[in-house]
Amino acid sequence: MSELIEDGSEFAALLGGFGSHGNPKRRAKAERMAAMKKNDGRRQRKVTRPHQFNVRVDDDTKALAQALIDKFNAEGREGSDKWSQADIVIAAIAALAKAEKARVGA
Repeated sequence: MSELIEDGSEFAALLGGFGSHGNPKRRAKAERMAAMKKNDGRRQRKVTRPHQFNVRVDDDTKALAQALIDKFNAEGREGSDKWSQADIVIAAIAALAKAEKARVGA
């Protein structure tokens, strides 16, 4: 009868790329930042987006968003020195609300 050897090899296989390619220092910093409150003195920059907004999109929508991000970053559009997905979502919702004449609380 064979013995099971607990050498942790299954755990390493379970982690896959994350375990072998993860940057522990960067991950630790991100976890510390996530645990901080918005008025914590250790935070280096002001919290400008206090709310999380998660959505799932299809491949075409993700490609369109990335194309807009690349275009706006290449043009150097005002509002931010570098556009992100969050910037695109904020701008798109604001433009749609303006076109539909929608207001908060209406």
